[in-house]
Amino acid sequence: MEQRCTLPNGDALTLTARAAVIRFAAPRKTIGTSANCGGLRRDLTAIFNHCDCGTAGVCEPMQGKNLEEHQIFTAKKLGLDPAHTAGLHTAVNLDNLVLHEERFEDLSVTALVSGGADNNACCAGDPTHLHEREGEICSVPPGTINIILLINQSLSDGALAEAMMTATEAKSAVLRDLMQGSCYTSALATGTGTDGIIVVCNADGGPMLRNAGKHFKLGELIGKAVRRSLPEALFRQTGFSADSQHSALQRLRRFGVTESSILAKCNARAPEQADASRAGLLRMERDGFLVAAVSLCAHLLDQVESGMLPMREAACWIRRILDEICCHFSCPAPEGPPPASAADALAAIEELFCSLLLLHNEVAAQFYHGM
Repeated sequence: MEQRCTLPNGDALTLTARAAVIRFAAPRKTIGTSANCGGLRRDLTAIFNHCDCGTAGVCEPMQGKNLEEHQIFTAKKLGLDPAHTAGLHTAVNLDNLVLHEERFEDLSVTALVSGGADNNACCAGDPTHLHEREGEICSVPPGTINIILLINQSLSDGALAEAMMTATEAKSAVLRDLMQGSCYTSALATGTGTDGIIVVCNADGGPMLRNAGKHFKLGELIGKAVRRSLPEALFRQTGFSADSQHSALQRLRRFGVTESSILAKCNARAPEQADASRAGLLRMERDGFLVAAVSLCAHLLDQVESGMLPMREAACWIRRILDEICCHFSCPAPEGPPPASAADALAAIEELFCSLLLLHNEVAAQFYHGM
């Protein structure tokens, strides 16, 4: 279903499940990551955020030999002039787009945000195998956070670039707050591998704002607009939220401790209990005490990785936390010295999960046998 509305800065939005198209009502200045008509521009008449995947989740092949040619093709398909149109691409259903405005006196910042981060989250500096060469198509995983910001006043070129930086910091803050881990390392994610942004302000002329950093109201509004719209966009698309992250497995996944790794260890010991172990794990990993305890362990391991704590200091506390988990679940505490490395600590956590599950299975079997 197509929806149309006038945005707070006067521009016209046309929204469907496949595209959000903004046609400018007056001359605008823009800065963005678009492959076609990206960078700093003063001659655009429209921008778009386009979903390249259908309702069944099947994505269309790239049209052309690179993203720039694909965006030119998409602009034409949307009835826009590709020479004066910048765009972003996503696999997100744009029915899940979130529109949010922040205001202070006569200053307005409107954010249009779409997002999915579960399968392509990464931290700046994560290792990668892609190296772009002219004329080659680089295939990347799905999962993208796209941000469009509309500001109803004129900005200097520097302030427009600073607005993009402030919005990016706000995006990273959301992922940090929700403890979204990188899909490629044990680090917390700062974004996805395919994020895009376009910032739009009024054309030059008249009063001009020259600061969009965090000390100024414009920067505050940008930060609030992104931080209030992105969590809702992530939730609408994949159900990702603080509630879905209240999970011991989600807190440990970035370290390689997963449902599969825990069950593989349990099933090697008691293959006949495979179904019971899986059911027990899915119940146990939402236990509030366990979630809080493994979150503390994860934070300690982060401190070790960043050099803020030596392993010998973190290890003593990790061992105490594991002992508290055992006490809480009436399980025998692990024997031996504190873990000597992060790998040892993660192996101990995985071993504890397995012990808890097998104990749970044993108690459950005795209960049902006695009925």
